Order: sequence, then C-alpha cells, then structure tokens
Amino acid sequence: MSSPLHEWRFEVGSPDHGSRLDSFLSDRLRWRSREGVQEAIGSSRVQVLPFKDPQRANVGRLRSSLRLRLGQEVVVRLPAPQAEVEEPVKPAPVAVIYEDEHLLAIDKPAHRSVYPSRRHRSGSLIEGVHLRHRSEWGPGGYFPTPCHRLDRETSGLVLFAKSRRVRSELSLQFEERLVRKRYLAVVEGRPDETSGVIDAALGPAPSSEVDMKVGLVPGGQEARTEWRVVRSIGDVSLLELEPKTGRRHQLRVHMASIGHPLVGDKLYGGGDAVFLRSLDGELSGSDRARLGLERQALHAWRLELRLKFLRPGETFELNLEAPLPADIRGFLDERESSQDRCADRMVAS
Repeated sequence: MSSPLHEWRFEVGSPDHGSRLDSFLSDRLRWRSREGVQEAIGSSRVQVLPFKDPQRANVGRLRSSLRLRLGQEVVVRLPAPQAEVEEPVKPAPVAVIYEDEHLLAIDKPAHRSVYPSRRHRSGSLIEGVHLRHRSEWGPGGYFPTPCHRLDRETSGLVLFAKSRRVRSELSLQFEERLVRKRYLAVVEGRPDETSGVIDAALGPAPSSEVDMKVGLVPGGQEARTEWRVVRSIGDVSLLELEPKTGRRHQLRVHMASIGHPLVGDKLYGGGDAVFLRSLDGELSGSDRARLGLERQALHAWRLELRLKFLRPGETFELNLEAPLPADIRGFLDERESSQDRCADRMVAS
C-alpha cells in the first residue's frame, strides 16, 4: 500500500527570483537529496503556479533548471517523509488562535518545525494542520498552507491561508511589509536606552563553521529592527521587537550585534562551538547554565493585518495575539523571585 501524499506550498519571494527550481526546493525539502528533488520534478510531482492566474499552472514534466519568478507558487506532492533514525512523531493537536472561512492562525510551540526537515522529519506544524483538515482532501480540496515561517525554536503566531487566492494575496502583503509583526524576546543584559533602531545589512557570516549562520555584512541585504524595553529583571530584559524587514535570523543577529543576545540562543549567544555541540546532543552543564533556557527566548506574539481582498468595498482589520508561553514566563518569574530574595537578604543584613 503506497504512502499518502502530503502537499507543500512555497511562495517565490524576491530573494528567490531567478533561482533554479531544484535549488529552491532543495533548500526547503531538506530531508531529500538534490537528486531526490530532481527525481520529484521529473516525475510530475511538482507544479509551478503563476501569481496572476493559478489556473494556468505549469504542469507536466518540468525542468530542474527552470528559473522561478517573483510571486509564483511551487506546489510539491510527495509521500510524507519517514525518519531514518528518530522514531516518527505523531502530529500533536494545533493550538488555534483564530479561524474563519479564509484564515487560520496557529500558536506554534517551541521545538516544533513549521515544515519537516532533515533532522526532524515528522511531527511538524503543517502535518498537524493537515491532520486537522484531512476531511478537506480530495478533488479540488485545498489544505491550509502557511504564509510565513518561524524558526523551530521560536514560538508564536503562524498564519495559514485556506485558499490559493488568499494565500497569494497574503504572501504579497508579507513581501511588501504590509503585515505588522511584533515579537517578545528575553535578552541578556539591560539596554542603556528604553528603545532604539538597528539598521544593519545582513548576509552569510564570514569564517563561520555553521553554514546557516548570518552576520553583519556591509553591502548585504537591507535589515532594520525596532526595539523597546518592556521591563528589566536583574541581568535580563524583556523586549518587544518589530522587524521592518524579513531576513533570516534578523532579530537574533541584530540583538547580538548590540551586545544583548537572546537568552538561550545557542548560535548567536553561545557561538559556533556551543551550537555544534547542541546538534550532537553534547551540551555540557556549563553550556546549559550559560544559555539559561533550552531554546532561544523568542516569541511571535502579535500580527496586525488590514485585508481589503476578503470583503469587497471594505477593509477588514485583524489583530492577533498569542500569549507568552510557559517556559519564558517561568524563566522571568524565577528571575524576579531570585531578585526579590536578594533584596530580602540585603534588608535583613
């Protein structure tokens, strides 16, 4: 009996304009080799949908060397990835923050990938959403698909579209920075100012042992982050961060660049060696003490949208919030309690 097919949809953004189809998919279907991706393309398991008219899909036998264009959507239908080493994880129920006939907003927990990856091939958020909406599968059916993504360790809001039209429109709004995104983060130290702006270009980190690492690179991609202090507790601070651009690891790199890395950030707070030890499951006690949390303390807590395409003639405003998760709340509460105990001891002495 053949495995059921799963569907993945990927929007072609401006950084991917002109990319080869096989390169584009290899970066997203990381549990498959480059040859496996090319085989899927050659066996008609991949479609390329134009932005303007999804009915005119590029179907049939595509070339791996096909150059993609801004606004296209790449649809892949493959058997669900099976783990080679780890035990398959049954998708957990998803925490719904908002749902209507057009949209679905999920509160993603930390340590759960949006898509399957080479290291985590099952239990992804999209599998959980597909399980929830499995009755919609069939001729003409459309599973909700994510309009953006979060790092595996980052918790918070992920927005899904329930139709191809809504997804295309929303993806364009994300691309044009019309969706306001705000995050809560716990950082090391206490900033000297109560708010600020970081305007520093990003690109691949030079001389890093970690391929995915990003750094400040003159002449790199424009990147801008606004931040403000919510409160400081001892030697850490809770900040609200608002990215004005959407670069990989932008918030983490920018905060580390001004001397306030995120608590629990193995790559930009701990460094290459700590990050590589974490991949091998070899973090030491001192590593864990240094990091403070099992994951980076970053939470996508608020999305603000103004949607004109859902109701002709009127603007639909939607403000979504996901509460701060228990692990970050517990970390802050413990720091606050520790500070109170220190204050009590000082008074007693």
